[in-house]
Amino acid sequence: MPGVCPGELVSYGGPRGGRRLRVGVALGGGSARGYAHIGVLAALERRGISPEVVVGTSFGAVIGALYASGRDLAGLRAEAERLRRRDVFPHILDVGVARGALLRGDRLERYFERLVEGRHFEDCRVALAVVATDLDSGERVVLRSGPLAPALRASATLPGLFAPVSLDGRRLIDGGIGTPVPLDMLRAEGVDVAIGVGAGVEVRDSQPLRLAHRALAAAPGAALRALLARSGGAGHWGGLAKALALTVDAWADAAEALAEGEGDGVHVQTRPPISWLRFDRAAAAIHAGDAALEAAWPRLRGSLESPRQQPPAPGLPMAAAAGLTRSACPTGSPPTRP
Repeated sequence: MPGVCPGELVSYGGPRGGRRLRVGVALGGGSARGYAHIGVLAALERRGISPEVVVGTSFGAVIGALYASGRDLAGLRAEAERLRRRDVFPHILDVGVARGALLRGDRLERYFERLVEGRHFEDCRVALAVVATDLDSGERVVLRSGPLAPALRASATLPGLFAPVSLDGRRLIDGGIGTPVPLDMLRAEGVDVAIGVGAGVEVRDSQPLRLAHRALAAAPGAALRALLARSGGAGHWGGLAKALALTVDAWADAAEALAEGEGDGVHVQTRPPISWLRFDRAAAAIHAGDAALEAAWPRLRGSLESPRQQPPAPGLPMAAAAGLTRSACPTGSPPTRP
């Protein structure tokens, strides 16, 4: 296939019967840095590629839900670039110290409810899954049905900042703790080409994070992990200790973040030049996402031209899969039927 210039539309024939390829995207967390996902999705659409499966965690779940529900990317970009921090923080702050966190998170859920206009998973035009973490078991929990707002709140519940979310008898927290970029989930979703998009700060890109990673891997760090694990239990404060233990374990046990081009699928690391609370700098993050996809295009084009061969996944489409509504699986492994 000849090279494709930016802005040129392209239609990829599928590996079987000439059908279009089924493309899936996995969007990672990163708070305000996650606006980079808008740039990545826009760059894909410029090339005629519209993902049919979206899996998201934390802020990636928020952008994924807006995209899956049919929101226009140009409109999303314009709204994001107009946003200021005063448009966000006053709407999500509700003190929740008594619940073992700085904030309760109820106002965060109401903010998400307005953002998605009360939609449910079943209303989405694109198959969507939202990833959270079970506070008590450490399992990955995949949310696929019901109202979007509680699922987004759960996936974005950073331990210590927001109180855990109770859904279906589970206490749920940030999905990014065990699954920063849920790229591996796309294996089970019948896609021909899987694209993982990271927006968080990688350990290798930050000296403070590298030092923290080494400290947690050393003997004192192991002792801290053991102490937190023993402290975790029932109640709000026990839950906080358990959440911190899961977070520290994920940090200490994780290798360097998935390098670009490694693993199953194409990984795009966007590296937005903003901090995680700079919601007023969405334009810079969006530009970084667009540029990262363009830089990754040669690898992605190779995957599109030579997609992996695999049988269709039994659980698709996700929005219509009655037997795959809310499922849990150990962190790092793909979801299965309950």
